[in-house]
Amino acid sequence: MSNIAELDAARGTRFEFWARRKPAKSEAEHSVGEAFALRAGALLVYRIAALPPYFQFYAYTHHTNEPLTLEWDENAIELSLFYRFHPESVAEEGVTFLDLRGGRLVARPKEALPAWYQSDPDRPQLRFSPFRAWMNDPNGLCFVDGRYHLFYQFHPVEAEWGPMHWGHAVSDDLYRWTHLPVFLHPEQNLWSLGATGGAFSGSAFIGPDGHLSFYYTERLPAYDHFKDYKELQKLVVPSTDLLHQEANRLVLVDGPSGSAHDFRDPKVWYDASRGVYRMVLGAAIDGDPAVLLYGSDDGAEWKYLSVLYRAPEHFRQHGARCVECPDFFEIDGRFVLVMGLVGYTEPETGRHNLLYAQVGTFENDRFTPLTPALQELDFGTDFYAMQSFRAKERQIAFAWLLNWEFRKPAGSPYSGELSLPRVLGLDTQLRLTMLPEAGYRALRSGALTRESSGHFVCEPGQPIELSLAGALDGIRIVGRGGDGESFTIAHDSGRLQVSVAEDAGGIEYRSTPISLQNLTLFFDRGVLEMFANDGVVCCTRRTYKITTLTMLELIRSDATRFDACEGWSYSSVWRD
Repeated sequence: MSNIAELDAARGTRFEFWARRKPAKSEAEHSVGEAFALRAGALLVYRIAALPPYFQFYAYTHHTNEPLTLEWDENAIELSLFYRFHPESVAEEGVTFLDLRGGRLVARPKEALPAWYQSDPDRPQLRFSPFRAWMNDPNGLCFVDGRYHLFYQFHPVEAEWGPMHWGHAVSDDLYRWTHLPVFLHPEQNLWSLGATGGAFSGSAFIGPDGHLSFYYTERLPAYDHFKDYKELQKLVVPSTDLLHQEANRLVLVDGPSGSAHDFRDPKVWYDASRGVYRMVLGAAIDGDPAVLLYGSDDGAEWKYLSVLYRAPEHFRQHGARCVECPDFFEIDGRFVLVMGLVGYTEPETGRHNLLYAQVGTFENDRFTPLTPALQELDFGTDFYAMQSFRAKERQIAFAWLLNWEFRKPAGSPYSGELSLPRVLGLDTQLRLTMLPEAGYRALRSGALTRESSGHFVCEPGQPIELSLAGALDGIRIVGRGGDGESFTIAHDSGRLQVSVAEDAGGIEYRSTPISLQNLTLFFDRGVLEMFANDGVVCCTRRTYKITTLTMLELIRSDATRFDACEGWSYSSVWRD
């Protein structure tokens, strides 16, 4: 062993990590000794004598009072994610991330994370992102014992999509998050098979007895991203501290006639008036994207009931493969269906994978929309895989931020962020509205400086908010970065339009027709989220070419009138 470090480990401390044999650059670098060992005093308590060439999950729980020493060979082991925690204190303290680099052990407990998060100039500061590696869909959102729990799709070994796990974090306010241990793993090691799959998306369910469980999709080992995979639905009973699963059982294997390999993302609720359980799943029927309805008397044994929604032929003709991440919930006596149509390209604008909603009634297991038209939920396309949950008499939602046209530049230790938390509602025309949860106001650090009536000066690297009200038709807003790049928001020809530095003009990001009465936008190191007319129209864009904003310029038309115009700066939510 070439390196030794003392580990802070009280009795009961648990260590979890993913590791593989480090690829040797030459024969001389091949190690002949042990790669990793833990000693309690003089006693060897854990070792890895030989590592595989693929990543594997390892765990050790310290059951003695002896001091713990770590020994490792940097020529023999490569670790991706490594952390420790104590089950009795992790809910408040979170996990402590560990790095073995340059012959040293670097520990990053919760109090060290502000420096870590703020050190990356391209990492947004108002929203959740993983400490390291890849994140996509929010999963299992729930409010338990006065705290918000976020689970999310997670690939722990690199900042690219791969075998899926569920990461986990907890918050008291939906903005400041504490990292908890990884909650779900694939049922087998997919790296060893050269396959993808694993613990895909799912949702939390609080039953009539008040007990929490999770329904999710397990994709069995897959060797093609688009076909010939098998997706199963599972039920997980968590431990009382929500740190791991106590039980995991299979509840659905096959979809109905006409369905294929896309069969996923369960959302479950209990109908107290009838004493029955219901589930929606994303799928395709005979090639048309669809939402399927299942029923159960006990939440364990399920049977297919019907197609709740089937997309018109237009969507299949323009690339839509299936529905993903369907959500179905009640607001103010109306039922709302939300769904993403993966693969769809809108022919008029070129936008990909849009998110839609319908509002209607649900009686006798039949959903009747108030109108056959689909409501576009976010015209920017970077707001995807939305999931909502009920908490404090509100329906709250998060989504994953991803642009389908361009990807994050290589070299970052992580990939993926979530949207701001959004509170859902219905307006007087029974359209779904989304507004940022009001806790953001407590995070403001100060008003933006006005250089003139139409110019706000922004502190580089700090998130900002701009809120406008009045007669805003014809307005144009330009956000300028320090390197000359910019984004533009414009109300033109009766629609809101947004462009960022990466846009080459082939795709048009525009809203449905709107007479603009109010607008709130947030810019956070490359993430632009915008809410118009009390959340009837929303837009989310992710840019990597402008992450430092220096100035906001407001250009009025002859018809523009401001009744209110405010700008605010924000500090990082990762700061205490």
